[in-house]
Amino acid sequence: MVHERIRSLRKNRRLTQSNLAEKVGVSPQVVSNWERNYTSPDLSDLTKIAHALQTTADYLLGMSDEKEDEIREIKQLLETKGYDKPVFFDKKAWFGIQPDDIKQIDNYFRFLLQQKNIS
Repeated sequence: MVHERIRSLRKNRRLTQSNLAEKVGVSPQVVSNWERNYTSPDLSDLTKIAHALQTTADYLLGMSDEKEDEIREIKQLLETKGYDKPVFFDKKAWFGIQPDDIKQIDNYFRFLLQQKNIS
């Protein structure tokens, strides 16, 4: 499964094997071997592959069907805007929130997006 997902994502991202190899720090032959399932990436390379392909190691390993690492992308976007630790990424805070509170937060966020015509 890893080999199929690496190949598929690489092609979807319009990267050559050489491009991916450069991003991961391996040779194009190594990428070719991964994609043909001759060898498997080690844990260190798996992390680099996931980052290069803008996905998660869980997706590459078949433990998730979510291709995009949306949380990481949102965090990076917020950091570029000066928010390095927004409260909505505080995992502990979410454990105390009730379902009605989550609906209210979601509705308010949708309202804000509608006001900015972003949605």
